[in-house]
Amino acid sequence: MERYQRNNQFKNFKGFSDKPRRERKPRPVMPPGCNYYAEVPEGGDPMRAYRRIKKKMKDDKFVEEIKERQYYQKPSEKRQERLKQRRRVLQRLQSDRDSNRFMGGRRK
Repeated sequence: MERYQRNNQFKNFKGFSDKPRRERKPRPVMPPGCNYYAEVPEGGDPMRAYRRIKKKMKDDKFVEEIKERQYYQKPSEKRQERLKQRRRVLQRLQSDRDSNRFMGGRRK
């Protein structure tokens, strides 16, 4: 059996085709640990690329994580902070529920 003849049996499966693959442009070399990347096209606006990177960083909560990791926080402190946050959310939901209790209905 020839080398290429055996590979033809997979021709009809998804992902295998006779079409030539599209050439991908190589990304520029980035420093290790750099996850944010925005390409500026020829004659493009660099401020637009900067805003795109800022938006990615905000969506990932990158800056907030750096601020949190600036100082060591004990696991018990983290747990207390989560409990405080949960209490605040529950109080807000409860107050919203209580204020909307009689809306649309008669008070007796």
